[in-house]
Amino acid sequence: MDLIALAIAPGLAICIFIFTRDIYNREPALNLFMSFFFGVLSIIPAFFIETYLDRQMADTATGIAIKSFFAIALVEESCKFFALRYYAYRQKSFDEPFDGIVYSVMVSMGFATLENILYVYGSAQHGQGYQVAFMRMFLSVPAHASFGVLMGYYAGRAKFELIKEKRFLLLGLFWAVLFHGIFDTLLFWQQSPVITKYASELALFAGAVVSFIVALRLSMKLIYKHRLFSQRKYRPTEKLNLRRASESDIPLIRDLSLKVWPQTYASILSTDQIGHMMEMMYSEPALKQQLKQRNEFVIVNDGADPVGFASFGPDSPGIYKLHKIYLLPNMQGKGAGKFVIDQIVAAMKRKGAMALRLNVNRNNKAVDFYNKMGFEIIREEDIDIGNGFFMNDYVMEKKL
Repeated sequence: MDLIALAIAPGLAICIFIFTRDIYNREPALNLFMSFFFGVLSIIPAFFIETYLDRQMADTATGIAIKSFFAIALVEESCKFFALRYYAYRQKSFDEPFDGIVYSVMVSMGFATLENILYVYGSAQHGQGYQVAFMRMFLSVPAHASFGVLMGYYAGRAKFELIKEKRFLLLGLFWAVLFHGIFDTLLFWQQSPVITKYASELALFAGAVVSFIVALRLSMKLIYKHRLFSQRKYRPTEKLNLRRASESDIPLIRDLSLKVWPQTYASILSTDQIGHMMEMMYSEPALKQQLKQRNEFVIVNDGADPVGFASFGPDSPGIYKLHKIYLLPNMQGKGAGKFVIDQIVAAMKRKGAMALRLNVNRNNKAVDFYNKMGFEIIREEDIDIGNGFFMNDYVMEKKL
C-alpha cells in the first residue's frame, strides 16, 4: 500500500496544483476526470508501439538518442496529444487559453501515474521500489507535467487563434517531444557503458536534471502567461492598483496617452485637432506644467503593468475636478474605469470634497459611462483652445 501511495501521490499532487491555479473559470470535474482517464488509457498504445520500436534500435549513443526521441518521446507525447486533441479540445468548457494547460496536464498525469505505478512495482521486485518511487516523485512525474504544460500552452493558443490552429498544435507537440527526448536521452545514456567511457553517470544525470529545470521554468512562465489572461478576462480589476505619479513618470504618461487618446477621439475630432491637443496637453513640457499646478497624476497598474492614468485636483472650495482618466483599449469595458473612479472618489472624500466634476466631449460615448457612475450634466461648455479649434464639452458632476 505504501508503494501504491508513493506512486500515485506525485501525479495527484500536480493535478491538485493545476486545479488550484485555475481559479477564474474552473473546468467541470467530470471533464478533468475523463482527461485523466484518457491519459491512463493512452499508455496502452504507447506501450505496444514502444515495445516494437525498441527491438529495432541499436545500443549505441546514436541508437539510444533515436530511441529516446522517436520510440519514447514522440510515441508517448503523441498518445497524450490524441487524448487532449480528441477529447478535451472538443469540450464546450474549453473556453479560454489556460484550459489547454489544465487539460493537457490532466492527461499527462493520467499517463504518468500509471507509468509510475508500473515502474515502482517493477523495481520493487528487485528491492528498489522506494528508491525509484522517490526518484520519480521529484523528477520523472514533474517532467511529464512540464511537457504537458508546453503542449497545453500551444493547444490553448490553437483553440482561439484559428488561423494558426494547426501550426500551434504541432508546435505544442514539437516542444513536448523535444524536451522529453533530451531528458530521456541523458538518462538512458547513463545505463550505456559505451557512453560512460566518455562522460560520468553523474554528469549525464546532471544534464537530465538541467533539461528538466529548463522545461519546468518555461512551463511555469507559460502557466503565468495564460493565467494572467484568465484573470484579466474574468476578474479584470483583481490586481488593479493606483500609485501616485511623479515627474519621472512623464514619459510613461505620454506613452500611454499616445496609445489611448488618438484612438478615443478618432471618430470625434479631426486629425489636426487631435495633433494640436496632444501637443497642448501631453507634450512633456505640458505635463510638467500640469504637475506644477496642483494636478495630481496617478498611474493605473494591472499587477506590475501600467495600463492607464488619471489626473485630478482642486477646482473650487469643496469641489475637485477629474481632469483625465484613460485606460488602454484592452482594459476598457471590464470594470477598470469604475474601479479607478471609485478609488479617486474615496480619496476625495477623505480630503473633504463634496463633489467631483469633469469635462467630457459631448459626442464621446463615455458620457453614458459617467451617467452610470452617478455623474449628472450641469451645463455645456465650448472652450476655445486656439488654432480655430474648440472643445465642445458637457460639464458633469457627481455629489459625494
